[in-house]
Amino acid sequence: MIDITVLPYFLVTVAVLVAIPGPNTIYIATASASQGFRFGLASCFGVMLATLVHVALAAGGLTALLLASPLLFSVIKSLGAAYLIFLGVKAMRSQPAALGTAPLPPARMLGTSIKKGFLVNLLNPKTGLFIAAFLPQFVNPESGHVPLQIATLGVLLVCVGALSDITYAALARTIGKALTRRRAKPGAGKYVTGLLYISLGVAALATSNGSTR
Repeated sequence: MIDITVLPYFLVTVAVLVAIPGPNTIYIATASASQGFRFGLASCFGVMLATLVHVALAAGGLTALLLASPLLFSVIKSLGAAYLIFLGVKAMRSQPAALGTAPLPPARMLGTSIKKGFLVNLLNPKTGLFIAAFLPQFVNPESGHVPLQIATLGVLLVCVGALSDITYAALARTIGKALTRRRAKPGAGKYVTGLLYISLGVAALATSNGSTR
């Protein structure tokens, strides 16, 4: 059982940290601004599912393998960066649907957004590193069941993070609509979206597990 006395400090700290825009927040906001609020929410759901996977790995001690293996860390980092760059190139090369062409069913499109958000965060080693370094600071070994404490704190982290990301998604959609009304060149938004994804991919390549410091 987690130490109730540290819970308020944990929640306040998490609220401050998740309010600072990071790669996942930017990804969700970009999806919401370019595709719509529903797709921002779907991306958020995928990101949160992947965060739960990272929490489970940390609770099971498997994240330590990532920290201890520069090769494994580099492989996951490269895969995540490559996927973001792929999304960026794909966004810039996308073409508006031809007149009379039936769009993908909404459920399928939202499912794709969930999958993308899941992969973006699952292949983001910074998430695993943060969870592995942050959650144990609020664990009380004397209370026992350390993996359960980490898992509980991780779920709380996901809940607070979801509230923050949903807020960013709503704000991004509002800004996206305003820019769409003022944009002189139709389709220019896809280049902005693509460049943001590519920038996130390049930034991911710079991530270090700290083993060389």
